[in-house]
Amino acid sequence: MGKTLGYARISSDQGQDITSQKAMLESLGAVVVFADVGNGSKLTGRDQLEAVLRLLEPGDTLLALHPDRLARDTGDLLTIAKRVIEKKAVLRINDPAIIMDGSDIMAEVMLTVFGLVGMLEKHFIRARQRRGIEARKLKNDGGYKGRPATISPDAVRDLRAEGLGATQIAKRLGIGRASVYRLLAA
Repeated sequence: MGKTLGYARISSDQGQDITSQKAMLESLGAVVVFADVGNGSKLTGRDQLEAVLRLLEPGDTLLALHPDRLARDTGDLLTIAKRVIEKKAVLRINDPAIIMDGSDIMAEVMLTVFGLVGMLEKHFIRARQRRGIEARKLKNDGGYKGRPATISPDAVRDLRAEGLGATQIAKRLGIGRASVYRLLAA
């Protein structure tokens, strides 16, 4: 009998806490819990998910509390399941109870359905966000300011004053060259 590895994810660390997910996964038998903080709409950049998938061995179980903790896209969810099964391991989701080992077509159907639900939920979240932005813009009171700036224009100008070129500034600040040019032109 293999080991059970847990996977937890929260969308952001602002106002969310992964502790309860970890505790629940451990109570369900996970010996180690891998956790990512970030958007669930993409698989890229989820280092802990990649790590747990690499560590799976035949007979192991990957445990997640809900399908949307793994992915909010049907294709991504099925890709994860396929990778687990290729390792001769089992994907187990707690709620709803889905155990996928490649032998039960109904488990794959359920996973597909919940992947579709996740995609639908993602669509509704984005639609509500767009409506909120449009409503705020219609108020025209200056309340909508967009996403806050993450790059300091002063830092870009200071580095330029030191004689650094756009590529060097971009590398030093970890941003794209286009952002450097945009800030220098402003």
